[in-house]
Amino acid sequence: MVKVFQGIPINIKHPIIGRITKEKKSLLQRVNTILVTHEFRGLNFGYSVIITSQEKFHRSFFNKLRVICGVSNEDILKLNEGDVVLIEPDGKINIIWDVKSNQNCILATEECNCRCLMCPQPPKKDLDKDKKYRLNLKLLKLLDPNKTFHICITGGEPTLLGDRFFQLVELCKNRFPKANLTILTNGRKFSDFKFAKKLVGIAHPKLLICISLHADTDTEHDYIAGAKGAFSDTIRGIRNLALFRQKLEIRIVIHKLNYKRLPQISNFIYRNFPFVLHIAFMGLEITGLARKNFKKIWIDPYEYREELQSAVLFLNRRALNVSIYNLPLCLIPQKIWRFTCRSISNWKNDYLPKCNYCVKKNECCGIFTTSGKFQSPNIKPIQSR
Repeated sequence: MVKVFQGIPINIKHPIIGRITKEKKSLLQRVNTILVTHEFRGLNFGYSVIITSQEKFHRSFFNKLRVICGVSNEDILKLNEGDVVLIEPDGKINIIWDVKSNQNCILATEECNCRCLMCPQPPKKDLDKDKKYRLNLKLLKLLDPNKTFHICITGGEPTLLGDRFFQLVELCKNRFPKANLTILTNGRKFSDFKFAKKLVGIAHPKLLICISLHADTDTEHDYIAGAKGAFSDTIRGIRNLALFRQKLEIRIVIHKLNYKRLPQISNFIYRNFPFVLHIAFMGLEITGLARKNFKKIWIDPYEYREELQSAVLFLNRRALNVSIYNLPLCLIPQKIWRFTCRSISNWKNDYLPKCNYCVKKNECCGIFTTSGKFQSPNIKPIQSR
C-alpha cells in the first residue's frame, strides 16, 4: 500500500512511472520526469506527464501532452522533488518511492507460499509478474544512487521470483553501493541449500535477511503460517544462511495465539540461533487477513506486557540485540521502553487525539492508521517523565 492522490487524466492511456520534479528541466533532462506545477502554460513538452492543480485552461494547450489536472494544492505539496510515482489511466497518482521516508519498499510479488493469519497484505496470484518486474527495474533505475541509503524488498514472498529475485539483489548491489538492502521473507526457500548459496554468492556487503518466526514448535508455527511444513523449512533456511555467515534478523509478530510462549520463543532463539544480528518483537497491524481473523488473533498488547518484558530481557541479558516494533510506550512496561523503535511507515503512522497530552509522544512508536478503530483501549497519555 502507498500514498495515493487523485486528479483528472488527459491523454493518459497506460500506466506511467516517472521521477517528480518541481523545477523546469532542459529538454534532454525531461525523459522519465514528471513535472509538478501550479501554473500550466502549455510550453512543457518532453515530460512524461505534467501534474497541475489547474482545472481550467485552453484545450489547445494539450495537443498530445499527458496531463493530470485538478490535483488539490494540499496533495501537490506532498509530492517531493525526486519522488517516484506511478500514474494510472484513471488519474490516480501512486507514490511508490518517497524520498523523505526511510521505509520505502519494493513489492516484488503478491504471491506467497504461506497464508499467515495476521498477514496485513493477503497473498494472491500474481497475474502480471512480468509487468511488476519491469516496473521495479525501472523504479530502481530512476533512483539517485547518491541519495538512496536503504532499500527493502518485500512481498508476498519475494524469493518466489526465483532468478529474478537474484537479479533484483544484484542490481541493488551494483547501482546503490551506499544503500543497505533488507529482504523480508518467511525463509522457506532458503531451506534449499543451493538457493541460499546463490543469494549469498552475490556478495552484497550490506544485505540483511529478515525472517518471520511465529512460534517455537512446528504445530503452532505451521498453524499461524497457514502452511504445513513451514516451520521445518524456515528453520533449515535460517541454518543454511548461517553457514555462509549471512546477516539475519528474526521477527516475531505478537498476537493471541503466541503471546503466552514469548519467553519460550526467546529461549528457543537463544539456544538455536545465537548468531542472529537482531531479534524484533512486533505489534499487530489490523488490516488484511489480520482484520479477517480478528477474533482469533487479537489481544490487547497491554495484556501481554509481562510476557514481552520477560522475553526481551532474557535475550538482552544474553547479549543478543533485541527491539520492540509498532507498540506505544503506554502499553508496555517502562523497564523495556529503551528497546522500542519507530518502525511504522511514515504514511500509515499516527497518534490518537489523546496522545497530544502525552509527554513521551515524540519518543513513542505511535499506532497504525491502517488498523482503523481496532486500537487498544489502554492507550493513554503518559503525564510524567
